[in-house]
Amino acid sequence: MVTISKEKKKEHQRVFTPSVIEPSFGIGRIIYCIYEHSFYMRPSKMGNEQLNVFRFPPLVAPIKCSVFPLVQNQQYEEVAKNISRSLTVVGISNKKYITGNSIGKQYAIIDELGVPLAITMDSTSSVTIRERDSKDQIRVSVDEVAAVVKEVSEGKSAWADILKIYPAHTSASVDEED
Repeated sequence: MVTISKEKKKEHQRVFTPSVIEPSFGIGRIIYCIYEHSFYMRPSKMGNEQLNVFRFPPLVAPIKCSVFPLVQNQQYEEVAKNISRSLTVVGISNKKYITGNSIGKQYAIIDELGVPLAITMDSTSSVTIRERDSKDQIRVSVDEVAAVVKEVSEGKSAWADILKIYPAHTSASVDEED
């Protein structure tokens, strides 16, 4: 009924030894986690839409502050250039913006990029520094701007400490718009 026989059969086998082992934690995943934990949405001033915000701590933010004049005026633009140069000299990465957008739109744009501080020229002798997370603003003389931004950016002083030293500045024209 059943016959058993022996046969010789030749089998070919391909053996593969991987040369790269991918660990489960790569730099891409670490960066993704930083993005995931830093991103949030807050309501606009009118409450009809959500604004995106990256909440990078000042110490790790790629751009520490933005510099822009409140209005397009040659004097303010010169002050903005001088402040940008002084920030670069002390090693603070900054971005100088000159656009036709309103100040609220500019704040929304830099909040979405994760820039922790915004310097706004509305005078030739003093400027407004705005902090991204609390949206608090202070008035600082042009000569002191680089030192204040450097202190906050390097983590030597918290924003709450800076608020105790410099006068708060409130203005309806520089609030965030939708």
